[in-house]
Amino acid sequence: MTEISFLTEWQDGERIAAEELSATFASLRIDVGGEPVTKVLDNRAATIRDSILVPLYPIAEWLVSNWWFLAKEPENPAKKSTLEFNRRHSLRSCSDGYALPDLTVIPSGARIHLRWSAGSSFWTRTDFLNSGHETLDTEQFMQGCADFIEKVTRRLDAHGIRSTFLQDEWTAIQNAEDDEAKFCGMSAQLGWDPYDLDESQQGQVFTLVEQLGELSGEAFPVINASTALHDCAAILEAINAAKPNELELSPVVKLYWKQERYAGTPWETGYDLARDARNGFDLDGQPIADTESLASALGQDVGTLERATAPVEPLKHLNLVEGVVTSGSSGCDSFGLTARGDTGRRFLFCRALAEVISSGGDALITKGNTERQQRNRAFAAEFLAPSASLRATIGHPVVDEEQVDELAEEYGVSSRVILHQIHNHKIAELQAL
Repeated sequence: MTEISFLTEWQDGERIAAEELSATFASLRIDVGGEPVTKVLDNRAATIRDSILVPLYPIAEWLVSNWWFLAKEPENPAKKSTLEFNRRHSLRSCSDGYALPDLTVIPSGARIHLRWSAGSSFWTRTDFLNSGHETLDTEQFMQGCADFIEKVTRRLDAHGIRSTFLQDEWTAIQNAEDDEAKFCGMSAQLGWDPYDLDESQQGQVFTLVEQLGELSGEAFPVINASTALHDCAAILEAINAAKPNELELSPVVKLYWKQERYAGTPWETGYDLARDARNGFDLDGQPIADTESLASALGQDVGTLERATAPVEPLKHLNLVEGVVTSGSSGCDSFGLTARGDTGRRFLFCRALAEVISSGGDALITKGNTERQQRNRAFAAEFLAPSASLRATIGHPVVDEEQVDELAEEYGVSSRVILHQIHNHKIAELQAL
């Protein structure tokens, strides 16, 4: 998998007043997969180079300050546009007057997504030239960051600089035991700095983990920290409200995940799982364009499926939770979804179906961007609008918006789902307006 590397060479920083900045002044090249994120046009020197000249201390301090956020805090629609989230995940937020690339770090479990954009640094008359995005293994990324931090702290030690925030905070992170690291990660998912919590906040984290149990991993990334206990109660109420919405699914549904070949990315796993599910139900590439078709595919009558997918009241109070999966009193799978039109509810139900197949037990369907949510979205898209069928239907390299809307109606999904399928499976290009 793609890796990140921080290539440095120490430079003369004697003219810089702050000792930690002077000692760590260096040329820095950040490579992702061998491509320099730090490739710049220096307008003053009229040169292009792959590295920048900066003190490394602020960068290392930013990595340490946001260590748990960078490793554990996924993106969600409510967070991604906020200044606080961007400060925690955008390298440029620690520029401190120096030119740094617009590099954003977003975790989603075992993988971390990096995005970087070309742009100008007005004060330094420097233009960053490269744009791109890559997905990295989380452990490899964090190890690359740790190696960089170690290099900077050793430099400080060599210059007799002790007890900086960077050094003290890094020591605390390295000495964190398993239980403390888990607590720090859960706090970070809420958007809370684990080293800056009062007793009330610490107590809330423990209470949430205790009450949510196995749901914590998907709930924490979408809980509103300011109403965390209220959101927790609403999730638990939704689980209870969903229990009567039982659906006795064919045993074949339970068999797919036992196959060992589902080992790709979350979205690839979702696609593969959906294809196998369609084969198991003998759908033969046919669209599932309405509730009647979905009920028939699952061996259900329409009324039973509609009752099982009925909205549950507590979800009205949760902005980012769209559905729950649980077990009813008879042991059958039960569902609780948000109130939507037929198209949206079918998609949500198929996301829930992915959880039944792949996981079992209680589960949440959310607007978060964890690997589990990526997987169930990919499953629903491929199950309802199979890419092979779309490719055969489109049959040419370019589609326009009108054709996308027609395909959405034919397949019984939103135009957005069709666009994602076309783009993600490289079926065609969207005609520019």
